[in-house]
Amino acid sequence: MMLAGLDVGGTYTDAVLLDPGKCLRIAAVKAPTRSGSVLPGIIEALEKLFGGREADPGKVRRLTVSSTLGLNALLTGNTEPVGVLALPGPGIDPGLFWGPDPLFRILPGAQDHRGRVTAEPDPRAVKDALLSLKKLGARAVAVVCKFSPKNPELEKRLAEEARKVFGPEVPVVLGSESGGSLNFPRRMHTAWCNAALHTASREFVQALHSAARKLGLSCPIQVLKADAGSFSSAAAARDPASTMGSGPAAGLLGVLAMAEWSGAGSATRSAALTDKIMLDMGGTSTDIALLAGGQPLLSDTGLNVNGRPTLIRTLWTKSIALGGDSSLRMDGETPRVGPDRSGPALSLHPEERGEDGRFSRPPTLTDALNTLGYTALGDVEISRAAFAQMIASDPAAARIAGGRPEAPAGIFLECALARIKEETLALLEEVGSRPVYTIRELLVEKKPAPENVIFIGGPAQSLRAELEKTLGLPVLAPEESPFANALGAALARPTKAAELYADTLLGRMTIPDFDLEKRVSSAYRLEDATEDMAAAFAGAFKKEAYSGEAPQVQTVFAESFAVLDPSGGRGRILRVRSQYAPGLDLGGDL
Repeated sequence: MMLAGLDVGGTYTDAVLLDPGKCLRIAAVKAPTRSGSVLPGIIEALEKLFGGREADPGKVRRLTVSSTLGLNALLTGNTEPVGVLALPGPGIDPGLFWGPDPLFRILPGAQDHRGRVTAEPDPRAVKDALLSLKKLGARAVAVVCKFSPKNPELEKRLAEEARKVFGPEVPVVLGSESGGSLNFPRRMHTAWCNAALHTASREFVQALHSAARKLGLSCPIQVLKADAGSFSSAAAARDPASTMGSGPAAGLLGVLAMAEWSGAGSATRSAALTDKIMLDMGGTSTDIALLAGGQPLLSDTGLNVNGRPTLIRTLWTKSIALGGDSSLRMDGETPRVGPDRSGPALSLHPEERGEDGRFSRPPTLTDALNTLGYTALGDVEISRAAFAQMIASDPAAARIAGGRPEAPAGIFLECALARIKEETLALLEEVGSRPVYTIRELLVEKKPAPENVIFIGGPAQSLRAELEKTLGLPVLAPEESPFANALGAALARPTKAAELYADTLLGRMTIPDFDLEKRVSSAYRLEDATEDMAAAFAGAFKKEAYSGEAPQVQTVFAESFAVLDPSGGRGRILRVRSQYAPGLDLGGDL
C-alpha cells in the first residue's frame, strides 16, 4: 500500500507518492498554484503524480495534505473581515488583549465559572451590535463568552441571532468550539482565526475532494495540523485554525523522514541527532523552527500568528512574510523585502511587461536571485530588466546601484538574509527563556544549542552557501529539500482524539468518541481519568487490528474543578482530552 502527500503553497503545489514499508519514493512532482483557485494546481499535481505505471490511485491508503494558505492569508492580512461579539463578564478588560478594532463589540452579560448565566445580555444591544457589524462589512462572526466551554448555550443563542441578521451563508464560529481551555483571551483569538479562515477552508476541502474524485482516489483525505499530527478533511473544514501551522509542521516531519530514510553516517542523518535550526523558504513565507536532539519542539502555550495568541496546539515555529515571491521596493532610502506578495517572479510572467516595455509591479526576491546568478527560473533577462526599470525610476535605487544593475538585487538579498538571521536569533532567545518539550513530551534539561541548519524549500540549494555565511553555522540542503513538505505530510501520523467527561456528583464518566460509559465514585480524580483514557485508546487500537506498536497517547488538556449541588453535596467535574502523539507513520498502519 502507498501513501500520498500534497503540500499546497502560495506558489507551487507539490505532491509525492511513497511506499513507506520499503522507504521508497515512487514519484515527486510540482505544479504551479494558480491565484484565485487552488483546484487547478491540485488537479495538475495529482495528474502528474499518478501518470506513471506504478502510481495506481487504487493502491493509495491515505492522502495527507499540508498547506500554508491559511497561515499566509493571516500573515499578509488577506482574510475575511470578522465581527466579534465578546461577553467577558466582570473582572477583565478586553482592551488589554485585543486592542482597537472597529469590528469588535463588547456586550453586557456574564457566565460564572460553572457556566451558569448570571446576567443575560440585552436583546436590543445584541441586535444593534450585529447590525453595526454587518454595516461595517463583516463577512464572518465570532461569538465568545467567558467560561463558555463549561456551558455553550449562551453562545449558541447569540449565534442564532447572528444568523438572523447576517443570513445562513455567513459563518458564525463559537468560542466554545475553538479549544477546551478556559484561557479567554486565547480562545477569542482562536475563534477569530477560525471565522476568518472558514470560507476559504471550506472551499479548499471541496477542491481536494473534487480533485480526488476526478482521479479515482477513494482513500481517506487527512489534513496536517500545527502539532504535526493529522485529522480528517471534514474536521479541517470546521477547525481551520488548527491547520495554520501545517506548513512548518510538514517541513519538520520532512526533515525527520529524510533522516530516517538516509543511510547511517550520512550528513542528513548525522545532523538529525543534533540540536539544529530548520529553515523552510517558500513563495510567500519562511518558516523557522528548532529541534532538540533531533526532535521538534512543542510550544508550551499555543500558536501565535501576527500577534494573535491562540489555543492551537503547535510545534514551536515562527513564520515570517518573506519568500521567493516577496515584492522588493525602496522605502525612501531603505530597501524592503515583503511582506506583500503581488505575484510570482516576473521572470515567469513575461506577459506582465506592457507594450512600452515596463512592468506594472515590482520584482521579487526570486528575480533578485535570477539577476545575481543564483537561480535561472524562467526568463532571467526579464528579472534583469525589472531591476533596470527600478534603477531608472527610483533615485534611491539608482544610488545604491552605482551603475551596476545587479547591485540592488544584492542589497535586497542581504536584507532578506539579515531578516532571517534576526528572526532566528529571536526564536532562539524565546526558547531559551521558557520550558522546552519535544513532541514526545520529554523535558529537555538543557536549552537547545544549534550546531547546524537544515535548509529546505525551492531556493535551498542555491542559497545554502550565502545562508551559511550569514548565520555562521554549517547549512545542509538535502537533495529532497524541494519536496520535503509533501514528504512530511505523506508520513504524518493521524492523531485520533477523544474527550472524557466525568461528574462525580452524578457518579458517571463518559468517553463519547469510544462509546464508553462507567460509574465512578466521589474519589475519582484526574489521575484516574487519564488512566481510563489511556485504556480506552489501547482497547480501540487492539479492536481495530492495527499492526505494529500502539502510538503514545498524549494528554492535550486536563482540568478538574469542585462543584456543589443544591443540597450542599460536594463533587468534581473533570475533563480530559487526549490524542495519539504526532510523529512519523513509517509503517503506514494508521
